[in-house]
Amino acid sequence: MLYFLHPESLTWVIMSCVTRGIGLAPLNAVIFGLLGDVVEFGQWKTHIRQESLIFAGGSLGAKVGSGVATAVITSLLSAAGYISSALNGISQPKSAIRMIMNVYKIGPMIVWIVVIIVLVLYQLDKKYDKILEDLMKREQKGEL
Repeated sequence: MLYFLHPESLTWVIMSCVTRGIGLAPLNAVIFGLLGDVVEFGQWKTHIRQESLIFAGGSLGAKVGSGVATAVITSLLSAAGYISSALNGISQPKSAIRMIMNVYKIGPMIVWIVVIIVLVLYQLDKKYDKILEDLMKREQKGEL
């Protein structure tokens, strides 16, 4: 698949893939843990526990986000002159190779900047002990 890249470009692509994987692994590990906190908050706020709806929304959001990201990356590659490699002997222009490398380098940085902004604005951790305490009191009384 990567036969169209020069050996020095291939090294950078592999290094970028490894860096991207290391950078995105913690994000993927934490997402569904945060959704569990949202379940508790929702029950505390509305007296209705809706795990299915919240986790389905998280799954739907991941799928929609993946589709949007794929469309953006495809558009960027197209704008950079990417040539479909379905035919043998196709050589990609340098602009397409640079775009591939930039997507792998800059993409995760953009994601992490957004994650950091969201986590700075995330206030549920400060309220979580009180929420669990209130939910335990409700459970002891037989309330939701």
